[in-house]
Amino acid sequence: MTEQFSATIRAPIERVWHLIDDPAQLSRWMEGLVESRDLDGGAPRRVGSRFVQRIREGGRETEYQGEITDYEPPSRLGLTIGNRIFAMRVLYRLERVAEGTRLDYSAGLERGGAFVRVMSSLFGWLTRRILRRQMARLKALAEAPITPSPA
Repeated sequence: MTEQFSATIRAPIERVWHLIDDPAQLSRWMEGLVESRDLDGGAPRRVGSRFVQRIREGGRETEYQGEITDYEPPSRLGLTIGNRIFAMRVLYRLERVAEGTRLDYSAGLERGGAFVRVMSSLFGWLTRRILRRQMARLKALAEAPITPSPA
């Protein structure tokens, strides 16, 4: 099962990239994200970089391990993220367009047993709803006017 989303964001590609690439920015638009931290001691992000995300789901926090699988700033960010039960492959593709930035997102199950596949089919509607909500938040944040910091 693969989820896909595409949108045109009226913001420069560098701004959209910053929001999806910088771990400190993720909680601004990713619902339930409690923490995202790199595990490579502050080394520059690259293919092979590892990270941990803690996400609040249904009242409890779950920890996911991740690794960057594709890294071409500011146009491609691919990663795998999961736990001992399943893993997802995620890809963000950004492209400069006249209106700003074209975002193409895809996420698919990379590893998971029969139970995980059945549950993802049964609750696909919920996954799609969360995805649409998160992408709407990302778009709104990227398109919001930048307010200068008080001096």
